[in-house]
Amino acid sequence: MATRGSQWFLWIASILLIAVVSQGQLTTDFYDSTCPQAATIVKQKVDEIVDADKGMAAGLMRLHFHDCFVRGCDGSVLLISTNTTLAEKEALINNGSLRGFEHIDDIKMELECACPGVVSCADILAMVARDATVKLGGLSWPVFLGRIDGRSSVADEVNTSLPFRTYNFSQLVATFAKVGLDTKDMIVLSGGHSIGQLHCGAFFERLWDFQGQNITDPSMDPEFAESLKAQCPRDNPLLFKGADSTNATFDAVYYLDLLTRKGLMDSDVALMSDPLGVEYAIKAVQDPYSFLFEFGMAMIKMGNIPASD
Repeated sequence: MATRGSQWFLWIASILLIAVVSQGQLTTDFYDSTCPQAATIVKQKVDEIVDADKGMAAGLMRLHFHDCFVRGCDGSVLLISTNTTLAEKEALINNGSLRGFEHIDDIKMELECACPGVVSCADILAMVARDATVKLGGLSWPVFLGRIDGRSSVADEVNTSLPFRTYNFSQLVATFAKVGLDTKDMIVLSGGHSIGQLHCGAFFERLWDFQGQNITDPSMDPEFAESLKAQCPRDNPLLFKGADSTNATFDAVYYLDLLTRKGLMDSDVALMSDPLGVEYAIKAVQDPYSFLFEFGMAMIKMGNIPASD
């Protein structure tokens, strides 16, 4: 197991590397002269939000994911539909699923009061994702700032950009590769499912109708499956289930659940279909700190996906 000292060295080295190769020329001190209190304002608001509702941390993190995978990290997930164009938030995969828009509005309002017209919405999403993760036990990471908000948001682009819950390993790898993220990034960022809740409908087929055969997925732990059926009855797929067994804490238990056949969505279980996924899950369980560290690195890389317009 790596020591905290060696992990810290790797952290600094990785930050320096990312700073050098960052395509968007983002910097951690972007607002130091124009809005030095920006990070403090965001953190205080996120702490208040998550103190009131721990489940919202996952929603706030997810907004950043869904923003960056469509048109790059440009805040376009926050835009509303026009008379002629349906916006990203109204896409089938997002509508009724994404949460936290009102909280981003509140944070933006506070920042506007302090520094009118300075902090972009895309940067707010990046800072909020970091602070929400840390609030539930994750390691902090430097957030590179200076993103410019996009002006277009198209629902049809969501379905060809975001990974679906039914994807297999190869489909997940391909989807992440389209935005410049590699296989390890995909496996690590999947650990974001460590927190929050899912509709039972997100894994209904695995639980009740695997491959249309009216059976439970045989790869699921039988005792876990029976417990899950009590929480998610066949006739009520709109109930909620914790994303993993410690869904109010950001940790590596997500990977332990996968290794012990207690994963939920197809896209989660798919990680165990490839040796790389299994290898990383074992590593994360044996050294949870390494996962927390690598998650921060992957979030920095994802946050550098350049905007398309």
